[in-house]
Amino acid sequence: MGTVTIQVGDHHGNRFEELDVIVDTGSTYTAVPRATLERLGVPVGRSLPSETADGRMVPVDVGETIIRLEGLQFHTPVIFAEVNEPSLLGVVTLEQAALAVNPVANRLVPTHLLRY
Repeated sequence: MGTVTIQVGDHHGNRFEELDVIVDTGSTYTAVPRATLERLGVPVGRSLPSETADGRMVPVDVGETIIRLEGLQFHTPVIFAEVNEPSLLGVVTLEQAALAVNPVANRLVPTHLLRY
């Protein structure tokens, strides 16, 4: 679908930074640059094994913070992306926002507007 702009906040929703992310329905979690999350004071909650696109298993740090997307604001898990990794909007965040990709319109839409 391309990219969308989100706002990533600190854990309490006091400070936000805008970020362009790739909408990736193949990614489970949203990936935000580690530097952005550290600047906002988002703590690492745990480390999880993750499978990369090329099939390798690597550990990733995961935290939880507030995201603003399409007029909504909510907590969501985020991956601490390293310098060489893209910023991604994953399916967990999309589902929490009740949004889906409409490939015909090439945009995000509320899930209740999709036809099955």
